[in-house]
Amino acid sequence: MKAKKRVYDTIIFIFLAVGAVIMLYPFIWMIFTSFKPKMHIYLVGLLPKTWDFSSYLQIWDEIPLVRGFLNTLLYAVPPIIVGSLVSVAAAFAFAKIRFVGKNVMFMVLLSAIMIPFPSIMIPQFVLFSEFRMLNTPWPLILPKLTGNVLMIFFLRQFMSNVPDSMIEAAKIDGCNYFQIYWKIILRVVGPALAAHGVLWFIATWNDYLAPTIFIKNEIWQPVTVMVAKFNEQYAINTHVPRIMAGSVMLLVPVFIIYGVFQKWIIESVMFSSVKE
Repeated sequence: MKAKKRVYDTIIFIFLAVGAVIMLYPFIWMIFTSFKPKMHIYLVGLLPKTWDFSSYLQIWDEIPLVRGFLNTLLYAVPPIIVGSLVSVAAAFAFAKIRFVGKNVMFMVLLSAIMIPFPSIMIPQFVLFSEFRMLNTPWPLILPKLTGNVLMIFFLRQFMSNVPDSMIEAAKIDGCNYFQIYWKIILRVVGPALAAHGVLWFIATWNDYLAPTIFIKNEIWQPVTVMVAKFNEQYAINTHVPRIMAGSVMLLVPVFIIYGVFQKWIIESVMFSSVKE
């Protein structure tokens, strides 16, 4: 039996390893190509014959990357922190508080997941235009302050496994719902909240459509829009290393953040829970 299991594990490992190589190869090619001179991309071989860092120097010279990164952090970090706290409060209400119409309200809320952003971007554009908020950070900040539907759904599932006895014990000790939320629930869902907050941050970091619609002022554009314009400029003369360098600049922060919080993300997806 052990021999069969070893053979089976070996086959699975080889299969997964081949799949990982196939998936990672485009990223590896992108990174090495960004260090090649323009004409060397047509040479055979993955590694550069001559290491050329001019593409990255060109990016820093042509676009205000520091400003773009700061703008992206402005649109991601403060709104997601507030939106995450709102999402936890909503998930706590749906998971542990009894009120009339709770299930109906939750299903209505979940139905918002099926609404794609392109179907609401024109009404949002008109709304922000009426309030004179276009070309300012507010169109990318205000919608996040009300929470995230997917985060509410996953946190509700997570909190459904939290023992009711914990909530009842807090009530006996004289805690109201806000105190239970602030002192108990936030600590219990901490890892799951951090994981989904990171996923939300990555989605915000990679957002391109919304900034191009709401913000035309280059001062407030996020780094994704700045790099996209840089790539468009060099796509005309097919300067592939410049384009790849711009893509690498966008991906490196995401890879670092995902690598740091990978454990929490996996545990959250597996719905790790508190046991009675």
